[in-house]
This record gives sequence, C-alpha cells and structure tokens, in this order.
Amino acid sequence: MRKWLCPALLAFLTMCGCSAGRNSGSVGGGGNSGLGQLYVASNSSILHFSNALAATGNVAPVATISGAATTLSSPQHLLIDPTANRLFIANAGASSVVIYESVAAVTGNTPPTRTISGSATQLLVPHDLALDTVNNSLYVADGTQILVFQSASTANGNVPPIHNISMGFAVGAIALDVTNNRLYVADTSGNAIDRLEGASLQDGTPVIAATISGAATGLARPQGLALDSTDRLLVSNAAAKSITIYQSASTLNGNVTPAATISGPATLLSGPDQISLNSSVNNGELTVADPLGAAVLVFNNITLANGNVAPARTISGASTGLVANGVNGIALDPTR
Repeated sequence: MRKWLCPALLAFLTMCGCSAGRNSGSVGGGGNSGLGQLYVASNSSILHFSNALAATGNVAPVATISGAATTLSSPQHLLIDPTANRLFIANAGASSVVIYESVAAVTGNTPPTRTISGSATQLLVPHDLALDTVNNSLYVADGTQILVFQSASTANGNVPPIHNISMGFAVGAIALDVTNNRLYVADTSGNAIDRLEGASLQDGTPVIAATISGAATGLARPQGLALDSTDRLLVSNAAAKSITIYQSASTLNGNVTPAATISGPATLLSGPDQISLNSSVNNGELTVADPLGAAVLVFNNITLANGNVAPARTISGASTGLVANGVNGIALDPTR
C-alpha cells in the first residue's frame, strides 16, 4: 500500500528528483520568429529559447527572467497557455504559483503579472500544473494533494482552492484530458499512474478508476506525463532513464506492458523529468527536460519511436545556461 509522505520542501523535491544529482549547433537566439518558444525552469530563473522547433546545440536563450522582483525560488514544472501567451510557474521555494501574461516579451527582473500565494491557497511546495480550458480551472500538484483553483485566467493573491484532492502520496506529475474530464496522476515513489474520471468533481479522497502499476509497466520513478489525441499516455521514468508509452490509456489497468519504450545509451536520457508533446508536427515531437544531463532533448516521430533511438535535437552547453540539477521544468509554445 502506498503511504503518506512528508510534505516538507527538501524531502519532496528530493523524492521527485528535483534536487538530486533532467553537441554543438547553430540554430537559436534572435527574436520571436514564429518557430516556437521554449521556456525552461532553472533553479532561480526562467530561460527563454526562441526558434524552439529547430533549436539545437549550445544555443543562448533569447531572454532570461530572473531577479528579486520575479520572486522565483526553485521553480519546478511549467505550464503554457499558447492561446493567451500565458506562462504558469510552480514556484516551490516561495509556496506560490506565478503567472506571466504576454510571456514571449518578458525579460529580466520583471514582476509576475499575478501570483497565487498565501495561507488560504494551501500551497506549500507546488510541483506540477494542468489547465482545464473548459472550466477555466488550474490544477496544482503540491506534495500529497492536488489543489484546484477556479478562474485560472485571472486568479490572483490569497485565494482558496475550490477542491483539494488528497492523493495520499507525493504527486510527481499530472496530466489532464480536458475533453473527457479525466486526470492522470503519477505516484513517483510508488511507480504507478492513477486515473481519475470526472476530474472536475473530485474532492477530498479521490475515486480512482484504475491504476497502472507492476513490473511489466516499466514505470520507475515516473516524473513527467503527456497525452496525445489518440489516447496514448507518455511517461518519463527518471530511475529507468526511459520514456514509456501506453496505448488506449483510458482503458488500462494493472500490470500492463507499454506499447513502446524509448531507452538506451543513444537516447542520452539521464534522468528525464517534465515532458511536453507537440502534435502539430508530423508524427509528433516530444521535448524532455533532463536535469541530470543538463539538457533538453527532443525526439521526433514520437508516434513511431521505440527502443534505443537518438534525439533529433539536443539543447545543452555553457551558452544555454542549463546546468546539472537545474533543468526543473519546460513549456513549449509551438504557435509563436
């Protein structure tokens, strides 16, 4: 049985692999070109890379959001709303969620547009985020709980959550199927993925519809989740240095074998964390934050990828600002 874990900041971040020890090239830099914008959470800043759909190698960020006014402190996973050009940041060290509007133009020591923080929010060590665009709700994974805030597009200050889903384990990642009102929750220490139906109605002790777990699943400290439109669930596994992919995720339960597993030395995976799926390109691209490798890896043909496949692109090197144990989260806006 999975047990409750201490929600203290150090213990939780260590458990989720955020404090443990997730090429050369020429594309990158420049202004906003319409070729995608990539945001990366480092330990005290947000690095912004333009030309993200082509960037590779030792490329410098086009902008860095950092400084006292930003209130950034151990930022973790990121969430982008491309339609609104809005970035949400799980700001673990300050027990807050900070939001930047018109983020593609933000740089330097710029204060957040809005900040959700204060005792009423119940935020302690926020780690991951999901957006319900139908109900305008923000889901925040924080320790053993998932807090749900209404009015995600305008929420600000010391606002209470409308729901508090008490999972009973430290949540490593969440992914929301907005169309089907379905929530997937990664139990990092338990090597399991829970599926919650009727996500917008869940509160308190969750009603768990199914759990993917067992030796055949390949789950090993799952820390990143992504969904595609064909009901496939993609999972990054820090301990196994792998990405496991499950077909028909909405029907799976128990000790199921993944349809595909990306792993092996050619993948360059060292300790994959947050992942972001871009379905707007042929066969999809998966962007992976790898703090142990001080890199961001991009795998193309993700609908077909399997085995010991090399990333199509790798962002790493001194000019990038990416350092070991300092690639905490990513968000990709493929529309700008």
